Amino acid sequence: MTLTNLADLPLLYGYALITYMAVAGVLWILHRLGRDDLLLPVAAMNYVLLLTISQYIASKIGAFIGPLVIPMGVFTYSASVAMLDFLTLRFGRRVGYWVVRVAAYLQALIFIVNWLVINYPPAPFWESLQGAFASIMGVSARVAIASITAFLVSETYDVFLVSRIGGGVLRRVGYSDPVAMTIDTLVFIPIAFYGVVPNIWLLMASQLIVKVSLVPMTMLAVWINRRALQYGYVASRA
Repeated sequence: MTLTNLADLPLLYGYALITYMAVAGVLWILHRLGRDDLLLPVAAMNYVLLLTISQYIASKIGAFIGPLVIPMGVFTYSASVAMLDFLTLRFGRRVGYWVVRVAAYLQALIFIVNWLVINYPPAPFWESLQGAFASIMGVSARVAIASITAFLVSETYDVFLVSRIGGGVLRRVGYSDPVAMTIDTLVFIPIAFYGVVPNIWLLMASQLIVKVSLVPMTMLAVWINRRALQYGYVASRA
């Protein structure tokens, strides 16, 4: 997707909004149906799914506005933060930490399995399609390592912040997410794209601008599920 003017922005942010509402809506429906027992596994599944999608599509750099460019995984990654915030607010800090650790393990496993499959000798008739398969399934080592490292560091800190900051749901998310997303950008971009992207500082600034602009959507996704959080204006559980 190439964005040449502000009129194209609704397309991009519409994609982001659909992603946010899809994952938040599943949790809202479960609570309305009285299936709070499924909130933890479904929210965790959404979290891992969004991270996996982000890992695949982050290797594509898309045009944004003017000279600004962004990794296309920024939207699904930001939506994953909403799921982590929900899990931490609903089930506590320890659950949040464990979800991040398990997700890091699964993302590493996905990368290893992909690498083994891509490098396994193909059948003769498959050789002509090998390049296309690799381009679809393959995740560069740098992007994979950067993704795993960045979200492990930034989202561990996000769990800490969202569980320690006092006040209501929106205040906690509004304060913690920009900090966590900044850390993610500062870790992910240099590891994934240093020496590959001509102006890495422009890429970092672009990604940070987009992530911060998505914080209201994260707050909305959590706010929609405020009843499921069973959360008042008190300190979060450890």
